[in-house]
Amino acid sequence: MWLIVAGALLGILIFLTGLRIMTQGLRVMAGPRLRWVLERFTDNPFTGLITGAVLTAVTQSSSVTAAAAVGLVDAGLLELEQALAIILGANIGTTLTAQLISFHWERAAFWVICLGVIVLLLGRGKTWGRVGCIIAGAGGLLWGIQLVSLALKPLSQLPQLARLILQCEKSVYSGILAGMILTAILQSSSATIGISMALAREGLVGLSGGMAIVFGSNIGTVLTTLLASVGTVKKARQTAIGDLLFNILGVCVLLPAFNVFLRVLEASSHDVVHQIANGHTLSNIGSALIVLPFIRYLALLVRYLVPD
Repeated sequence: MWLIVAGALLGILIFLTGLRIMTQGLRVMAGPRLRWVLERFTDNPFTGLITGAVLTAVTQSSSVTAAAAVGLVDAGLLELEQALAIILGANIGTTLTAQLISFHWERAAFWVICLGVIVLLLGRGKTWGRVGCIIAGAGGLLWGIQLVSLALKPLSQLPQLARLILQCEKSVYSGILAGMILTAILQSSSATIGISMALAREGLVGLSGGMAIVFGSNIGTVLTTLLASVGTVKKARQTAIGDLLFNILGVCVLLPAFNVFLRVLEASSHDVVHQIANGHTLSNIGSALIVLPFIRYLALLVRYLVPD
């Protein structure tokens, strides 16, 4: 049992390290332009949504995009409505990580890491060095998920775990709670979603349980941001509250049609891992498009909860 836990923890650590390295490389390349883009391409909620999605897909960090948006609001360069639209887009852009994991590139992970390290060493201090950092980080991310998957494989033979997973499959709310707790512990929704995909890959969890964990991770990652905003300026707290309300609203909208949503995902792919990745993308896009027309009213509610 200890070997399973150690292997899973090692895989998670490698995944998080790879994600951090990849994000750092992308952030350094996009950083100088980030605030400039946010200032100029957020005239209305729709362009703010697109801008947030593209920037987060490029930097692979919704936290960086959200922090930049909050900073611009605090500086008086953006309105709260614009920042909330950017965050809606950031929640879409962050789904790219799950799509990357779902394509079963684990066998190439070692060679991707080697290529990234070579490019990094040859181009140290140059743009090529940053590209190498991104490549190596992506390889570490894929390798980490492979280790998690291998470590979790023997768990299918433990009856206690089988009963626990069955509970998550039967109760969507149990899966949501599990996703929230795991995200709070790991401080990364991408890691939580990666673990749910690794569980699905080994047959330890089905589409229903996997999507419930994804929903929980969407809420859990905002709870972390909310705690981080305590004691900060009111604009930061307003943005964090808005993000939390959006994610809770998105889950509440999808839950009544959860079974229909699962059937749509089953039709999207024959692989449950791809289905979970597609579910993450579709749920975030759907939630954002539902909330976007009412962004002004969401901002009014946020200002009521956290007065200026």
